[in-house]
Order: sequence, then structure tokens, then C-alpha cells
Amino acid sequence: MKTISLILILSLFFSVQLQAQTFAEGPRGSAFWDIVPTTLPDDAQRGDIYWLHERNDAPANARGWNVIYVSEGANGDLEYVSGEIYVPVMPTQSERKLLIWATGTTGTQDSCAPSRNDLFSVADQSSRVPSIDEFLARGYVVVMSDYQGSGTPGATAYLQGAQQAMASFDIARAARNLPAAMAGTDVGIYGFSQGGQTALWAAHIVDEYAPEFNLVGAVPLAPASRHLELSFYDLDIPVNSGYFIMRMGGLQVGHPELKLRDILTDVGLEMLTAQTWGCYEVFGAAAQLDEPYAKPEALEPGTAWRAWLEENDEFLPMSPAIPFLMIQGDEDLDVPAWLTREVLDDLCDQGSEVQYIEMAGADHFGVFYPGGALATDWLDARFAGQAMEINSCTQ
Repeated sequence: MKTISLILILSLFFSVQLQAQTFAEGPRGSAFWDIVPTTLPDDAQRGDIYWLHERNDAPANARGWNVIYVSEGANGDLEYVSGEIYVPVMPTQSERKLLIWATGTTGTQDSCAPSRNDLFSVADQSSRVPSIDEFLARGYVVVMSDYQGSGTPGATAYLQGAQQAMASFDIARAARNLPAAMAGTDVGIYGFSQGGQTALWAAHIVDEYAPEFNLVGAVPLAPASRHLELSFYDLDIPVNSGYFIMRMGGLQVGHPELKLRDILTDVGLEMLTAQTWGCYEVFGAAAQLDEPYAKPEALEPGTAWRAWLEENDEFLPMSPAIPFLMIQGDEDLDVPAWLTREVLDDLCDQGSEVQYIEMAGADHFGVFYPGGALATDWLDARFAGQAMEINSCTQ
């Protein structure tokens, strides 16, 4: 009974804090995302909050909000992006540690956006954010972006690494703009698959794009990191045809010099249209294609598609001072282990410290929850300023 009373008191405290601010409360239902304007005020700044509303499924030790905030779009202009902010209920007298969760692939249809969906599975109560309860219990503010065009009006800039990292830092800025969060400038990032790519790109752009943040560490889980090599790989793996088609649709957003007809056949273009109708289920349909869906010649040296894919793969951090915990399954068909080992080698060659864990028998999703559990203590140590105990680059 005392615990319930304490939570009620703290909830009232948060309500008073929020009501004292000037943030608009967004509408309930799909209108929260659907009626977001496509033009921004002239004085808009990255991380500005347009509106928010409280979620009803935050963990018991926290409160959570859906947020519409400002970030940079694929064409370089500012745009509104959706995301989530979760804050521990327990009050604090000092700034909290700030943690970015970078989500993996959810689908390009707006209804697939994480913030439009439940945080916990109704079936088994598992979370789409591994270890979020534990991070909140340890006093972290946890933030996450849907990325540009996912959930909000406009095309989804799927797998554009730099933009995803920008959206991630800007939701962190939004948390800093929310006084009740008490979010500090020490930040960590962990992410899965597409989010692993985001974590790598975050280390690349932090000094230039978000210099106010001290990125203490990054945890890429099965990172979908090199998309030129992944594209050639997917062409030989029929079950991955959906990834190839969706990748090209996402990478073309904001790049009018790229023509989808140059890289996709009529069959591939039809499947790309179908992918706007659902989330994961379209991958099954794409895997059944028995006609060519791609034009591999568009990936040859000297082509516009090849040039953009190579640019999108230039994610190695500008500073080797940022440590990494990288976790990969050795039976991953979506992101093969050999590709992640290449990323490890490149990080090591430039002087980064990396703890690399390859999980025996784990497929792509097999690293999701174990990786999130390992990230808790590892990130705690990085926030505490402790030196890396294990550096795979020196073994």
C-alpha cells in the first residue's frame, strides 16, 4: 500500500512538472502522428518538441511519452519525427544518465512505427526494448526514435545511417528539453540490426552533429552495417529478397538522382508497393518470388546506386576513443557473422576498443534479449568511467 501511495505522489509530481511547461499535448489516437505538419517554423531547432502525450504502458518504475520533435530529414531539411521518452519515477537531485535505444527494422508502413505500438507483447509481456525495465531501475532516461518518415507523414528513410543517428541524438535533445526528465549530457546507445547500424553511425557523427553529448559507449547488436555487401549477399539468399527491396526503397528517399527502376525490376517495384501495406508479413511474400526482382548491374562501380551505398557505409567513428560492445550470432542469415567480423577488424585497425561476443547457435533475433542484458552492466561501467576489461582487438 505504501508503494502504491509513493507512486501516486511521484506521478502527481511529474504532472505538475509537465503542466508548468509550454509543451502542447497532442491528440489521442492516430491523429497524434497523422496530422503533424510538414512545414516547420523558421526558428525550429533540432530537438524541439512539437507535442507529446503520455503512454499508458510504461514500466511500473517509470513514465513514458510519445513525442513529436524536430530532426533533420533525408534531404537535409528539418522535419518532424516521432519517438518515445521514458523517465524513472523516482526523483533525483542530479542529472540522469541518458540512453538511446536504436530500433531495428519494423516495416515502412506508418502503423509499424514503434511509438504507435505497445511497449510490451500482450502474449508474453516481452518488451520490444530489451532490458528497458532494468535500465530505468538503474536511473537511466531511455529515449528512442521511430526515424525519419516512420509513423509521421512522408516516405520512410529506411537504413540511411547518418539520418537515423541524427534522429537518435535529436530525441536525446528532446529529453534534455523536458525538465522532468533531468537528462544529462553523458549518453550511451545500443541498438539491434538497423539500430546496430545507427549505433555505429552515432559514433561517427557525434563530435560534429551533437558535440554537447559525451558518447560513453555504443552497443551494436547484429548490426546491419555494410549495405553494399549486404545487397550482394541478399541477392543470393531468397529469404532476404524483402530486405533488398525495402533497402532500396528507403535509401532512395531524399536522393532524386537515384531511380528505383534502375535497381528494381517490375516485379521488385510491385513488391515495394506491397511493402507499404504491412510490417513483417511482407517478407514472407517477397521470399516466394520466382522471377528476378533486382538489376544487379546497378550496383557495379561507377553507378549512382553504388556511390550512394558506399557513402552510406562510411560509418567508422571519427574518434577511436568511443568503446564498443558488439554482439553477433554465428548462425545469423540476415546479417552474416563474417560481415560483422569485417566491421570488427576495421574498428580495431583504427584503434577503437571493442569487446566482441559471437554467440554460438544464435540467429539474427537470438542476440536481441541476451545482448540487451549484457549491455546493462557494460554501459554502467562506461558511464562510471571504468576502463574496458576485455578488448578483442588486442587478443
